[in-house]
Amino acid sequence: MRRVMRPRPMPRPTPRKAIRKMLAYRTRKMARRQMLGAFVGAGCAALMAGAAQASDFKVELNETKALHLAKPVSTIVVGNPLIADVTVEGSQLVYVMGRSFGTTNLVATDSEGNAVLNLDVSVVSQGESTVTLTRGPSGQLSYNCTPRCERIPGVGDNPDSYDAIMKQVAGALSAGAGANPAAGGMPQAPSE
Repeated sequence: MRRVMRPRPMPRPTPRKAIRKMLAYRTRKMARRQMLGAFVGAGCAALMAGAAQASDFKVELNETKALHLAKPVSTIVVGNPLIADVTVEGSQLVYVMGRSFGTTNLVATDSEGNAVLNLDVSVVSQGESTVTLTRGPSGQLSYNCTPRCERIPGVGDNPDSYDAIMKQVAGALSAGAGANPAAGGMPQAPSE
């Protein structure tokens, strides 16, 4: 017996109204997924930023940053004052200065001895304006380039170059101290 193959019936074309409904459903579903992803991402970012802010404080070398405290404190202790130093301006305002590269901590307590703040302080290199040049036996030299490059004393610089810059700075400071603005005096040249 021979089998007769009949053509399959073509599926009925989907009416435009049904296509619109399907596309609207898919669009809403995709928008919900994107919004959920955005909310989850924003929540994670906020948690991470809060954690970083609560435990780490960065200050550039030879710069000072203000640290506003939520509650009044009576005692502030720095783990290593050679890395960072503090100046207390009031019971809720402290200035932190970066002395040398590294990480230390800062602990603040209230009058009853309860810890109000325990924070890591990281002293980092100065921003984009600092350029370090390393040349063979003459060693490392540091420059501040804003907008013109000028030599500055930097940690790790060649000792001879560092000493020469520091002598120039000391000379400029003593010349400025020799001026008597009240008497209209001019700065005096340092005597050698």
